[in-house]
Amino acid sequence: MKKISPISLIPLEKITDLIEQKRGFNLDVCELNIYETRKEVIGFPLSFNGFTVTSMLRGRKQVRFPDLIKRQYVPGNTIITPSYSKMNIDFPKASFDNPTQCTALTLDNSFVKEQIYKFNEVLNKGTFIKSWRVLDNPVLLYNNKDLVSIHEKIIRISASTDPYKKIHIHLLLKELVLCVLKMQNISTLKEEARLNKNNTPFAAITNFIRQNIYKDIKIEDLLKISSMSKSSFYRAFVDELGVSPYQLIIDEKLKFAKKLLTEEKLTVKETAYALGFSSDNYFIRLFKKHEGLTPNKYAKNNIRGNVRFP
Repeated sequence: MKKISPISLIPLEKITDLIEQKRGFNLDVCELNIYETRKEVIGFPLSFNGFTVTSMLRGRKQVRFPDLIKRQYVPGNTIITPSYSKMNIDFPKASFDNPTQCTALTLDNSFVKEQIYKFNEVLNKGTFIKSWRVLDNPVLLYNNKDLVSIHEKIIRISASTDPYKKIHIHLLLKELVLCVLKMQNISTLKEEARLNKNNTPFAAITNFIRQNIYKDIKIEDLLKISSMSKSSFYRAFVDELGVSPYQLIIDEKLKFAKKLLTEEKLTVKETAYALGFSSDNYFIRLFKKHEGLTPNKYAKNNIRGNVRFP
């Protein structure tokens, strides 16, 4: 799980609100706000007046979308939310000395629609995915390196005195929309594969990975499902989903590992071997790189029933 670097906190003398105090920048087609909370709060209502990309930088929150399921929201997570979609946020461990911090980048809806229209013109020329759109409800995603890189550039340039920053931001926002649509598409494909609603090769591949999650899955297995050459498969996979086939396998295994650790109460070693990892040390290294903490620490921090694994 890739984390966006935290931003310097609001100076003590400028703190006026313990709950979601914000500072921000108005940048033509977008508004960037940084929120900090220094007090435990349960059930804080939240919505935005445009397509919004909000990312956690510090601390821990719990978020409930319209489905009312409680999800952990931590550094390394980003939420994509359409205009005026309602969420409820809990800050169970926020304090003056341990504030939460997140960014919310709200884009002009007409700008987002224009970019999606242009992307779909390209998609209609022979890709498996025939159209992208903004989903009706929020979705919680794991950051990838592209999102982190774009987001950190936007933050840095927004705070600069560069006379050309609006031009830079405009170009970066196009990249950001493309990046989050790819990430959103992965999430959608996984859900559709689970419900057998999608018959594209990528949905079939996701289904295959989940059905064989306990096995040592080879890229060759995925190639057979796709009926594509190796070079075409890799290119299409990365272009349309934004991750490599190997990374998708690892992501799925690590998500399932969380369930085994917290719901089935398996040990780290049992979880590693159950999911086909060559050794528990290799599994621990991958897990820590992805989640930012060891499997043991993760299991201790999460109680069954409190977390929804996307």
